[in-house]
Amino acid sequence: MHPRSLSAAPRWRGDLPGNHPRPLPEFPLEGGVSHLEANLGQPSLVLETSIAEQLQELPFTPLHAPIVVGTETRSSAGQPSRASMVLLQSSGFPEILDANKQPAEAVNPAHPVTFNPQKEESDCLQSNEIVLQFLAFSRVAQDCRGTSWPETVYFTFQFYRFPPAATPRLQLVQLEEAGQPSSGALTHILVPVSRDGAFDAGSPGFQLRYMVGPGFLKPGERRHFTRYLAMQTLQIDVWDGDSLLLIGSAAVHMKHLLRQGRPAVQASHELEVVATEYEQDTMVVSGDVLGFGRVKPIGVHSVVKGWLYLTLANVGHLCEQKVRDASTLPPSRSRVISNDGASHFPGGSLLTSGSSRRKRVVQAQKLADVDSELAAMLLTHAQWGKGPQDIGREVDATRRRKLERMRSVRLKEAGGALGRRGTSVLAQQSVRTQHLRDLQVIAAYRERMKAESIASLLSLSITTEHTLHATLGVAEFFEFVLKNPHNTQHTVTVEIDNPELSLIVDSQEWRDLKGAAGLHTPVEEDMFHLHGSLAPQLYLRPHETAHVPFKFQSFSAGPLAVTQASPGLSNEKGMDAMSPWKSSTVPTKHAKVLFRASDGKPIAVLCLTVELQPHMVDQVFRFYHPELTFLKKAIRLPPWHTLPGAQVGMPGEDPPVHIRCSDPNVICETQHVGPGEPRDVFLKVASGPSPEIKDFFVTIYSDRWLAVPTQTWQVYLHSLQRVDVSCITGQLTRLSLVLRGTKTVRKVRAFTSHPQELKTDPKGVFVLPPRGVQDLHVGVRPLRAGSRFIHLNLVDVDCHQLVASWLVCLSCRQPLISKAFEIMLAAGEGKGVNKSITYTNPYPSRRTFHLHSDHPELLRFREDSFQVGGGETYTIGMQFAPSRRAGEEEILIYINDHEDKNEEAFCVKVIYQ
Repeated sequence: MHPRSLSAAPRWRGDLPGNHPRPLPEFPLEGGVSHLEANLGQPSLVLETSIAEQLQELPFTPLHAPIVVGTETRSSAGQPSRASMVLLQSSGFPEILDANKQPAEAVNPAHPVTFNPQKEESDCLQSNEIVLQFLAFSRVAQDCRGTSWPETVYFTFQFYRFPPAATPRLQLVQLEEAGQPSSGALTHILVPVSRDGAFDAGSPGFQLRYMVGPGFLKPGERRHFTRYLAMQTLQIDVWDGDSLLLIGSAAVHMKHLLRQGRPAVQASHELEVVATEYEQDTMVVSGDVLGFGRVKPIGVHSVVKGWLYLTLANVGHLCEQKVRDASTLPPSRSRVISNDGASHFPGGSLLTSGSSRRKRVVQAQKLADVDSELAAMLLTHAQWGKGPQDIGREVDATRRRKLERMRSVRLKEAGGALGRRGTSVLAQQSVRTQHLRDLQVIAAYRERMKAESIASLLSLSITTEHTLHATLGVAEFFEFVLKNPHNTQHTVTVEIDNPELSLIVDSQEWRDLKGAAGLHTPVEEDMFHLHGSLAPQLYLRPHETAHVPFKFQSFSAGPLAVTQASPGLSNEKGMDAMSPWKSSTVPTKHAKVLFRASDGKPIAVLCLTVELQPHMVDQVFRFYHPELTFLKKAIRLPPWHTLPGAQVGMPGEDPPVHIRCSDPNVICETQHVGPGEPRDVFLKVASGPSPEIKDFFVTIYSDRWLAVPTQTWQVYLHSLQRVDVSCITGQLTRLSLVLRGTKTVRKVRAFTSHPQELKTDPKGVFVLPPRGVQDLHVGVRPLRAGSRFIHLNLVDVDCHQLVASWLVCLSCRQPLISKAFEIMLAAGEGKGVNKSITYTNPYPSRRTFHLHSDHPELLRFREDSFQVGGGETYTIGMQFAPSRRAGEEEILIYINDHEDKNEEAFCVKVIYQ
């Protein structure tokens, strides 16, 4: 329930990825994306008695105010200032060179990019070396809540279809000539941390390299990769390397990586690292209007945590070896698959029918050497009476049969050497008898397998193989040319073994997909006969040819390795990202279509190999939620129409909205609440045990056939242990958490996201015994009232692993204000102002009191604690710090007893002029 969202400017896609040259009819969707809460646990009541009438469901109304994630949460990017570039140049970062050892051409990320696909494909440098160089991280001025600075950071992201990447921990080293943090100037450079914990004295920065060339790209994938660079943004999460807490996120456009015929390009970026915090859900909305259709309700805090300095480069290389042309996608004729090429008999061996290489001349081989089942059967005759052999022994049955033959030969030789002619004759008869048995077994086995082998080989003459390049959520359309080879008519049954491959039975859908693909083959009405759950059928006249339409659409993203909080221990500079990541995270799928005639015999077979291409992610959501509970969220879609002056409830033609999710265990739906009203996507996800992370994709469609998603979202759900705390501002609330040791002894330390409000005991590093139980004492002193979340991590300081994680849910109220004061101060730079107030001990005995403030950066006490006799008065000395800008600020002063319980609270209203 503590989500973090990140996006670049919303881009509602209408162009078709992969093979689609033209978009389907779509509607422009603009604006931000918002969150709101909805109660999905109350379905419409249905009385199950047979005599009762069904209750009429009332119109749906949202239960909570929307949490808008608009322009205020987007990470902005720009070019570093000239002063920052001077510091970067003088810091000694390694230079990025092209293949000729010349510096890569620097481009300005603020300039527009003209993308010419033909120019990119005709480039002679077909291999692209993508370089990510992490240079520096500037932190903002320390905020009023006293959030501690991270000493080390690391970054997680996913580039193209490479597995998710996590950089090693990088030390933040302050520059001596750095400017003020508040001015946005460069303050800290990134230096790799060595294995002993000290930072490396070598060249600063950290590089990751991805080699994307014909050896890595699949056939037809190069155009998809260039389109990925032209349109996609790279989402980078910034983590604290010690506490493993998320600092914030940044997004950078990759369109400047397009070389457009140049040998190498590089672009330096200054990215805002934005953290978005959401308080617990509230029913009240504040009226901060950010623009048309945008509302900023209370409870949403988007804070710029710092600026990340990053250089992206693309270095072109010549291909070392001749490979198949991967620059172009399959041509349009690949949408029409014909089986004319499979109409002749290829010849070859009966026993190697599954081989991809079909030879007309095949060298003869022994049956027992190519068939393990026959070899095991022949070995069984040698060991008569022992029953069937074990399955595991069939693997080396051929070898043991040869050993038996060698043993017989040696027995024959031994008999001749000793002159035992009688034994030799018996041995020869035994071998001859065994050979006769083997020949009989081979003959019987060959007769039994002959029909099956011939049928399998002949089926190759009617089998067509084809490769599809599909993307998550995109309907890949193609037609198969089916011909009736017989002189009689047939009713052909279409059997499909993959649920993601389906026939297109609606003629209007067929027509729309053909128009989007630019295909001009004829469309037939009522082509298929459908009868319940039986396979579709179509009628073919003698020697007639028909185009059978199919579409392949996958909503499953496949297993992806999720990098969460723990960076690797490797810290080599400039390590090659391709070395451990040569395999693709996108799996290959297969589908088979069997066209069976009226007599049950197949007349054509279509074997599909589906190469899933990487998909684009438009929005990333990260939710933190208590473990083993249901997360219920509503994400508001951008408005369909943003005409100025449009009235609420104005009738209009809203396009249909369809939602699909890659995880079948996630409930994902949308409801239409009325004309002109915004649409919301509802999610219901079951969180797992802590610290499990679930990730899935949500695709949104605005066309009735769900052909191309207009947006794709990626959702992360972090499951944490929940701790509820009800407390009072300024007062210390104590609680204990149970720590359970792992299998080995660990040195651990507790880290919190709000160190000024939550303290732990033990404070520093302590030893967690193996399989033991230990208490972690927690003291919470909130500085402001309201409901919010605090993250608490227990980290192994040696391995930098997350041992345990809690989500502390604060419900805090403000104490009663007994006295109020007002003072006026000058705004701007200057010295502080000293003031004093009096406090009378209401008790008859001598007492000790402690002083606290909710704005420690604006108010300091002369003494943090004091003693005063019974009934006596004490003067509290205070120093007010100047404010840089004019305004008003209410500062609360808490007077607590010896147990840190609140005795009284004073309010000082400070007016800065």
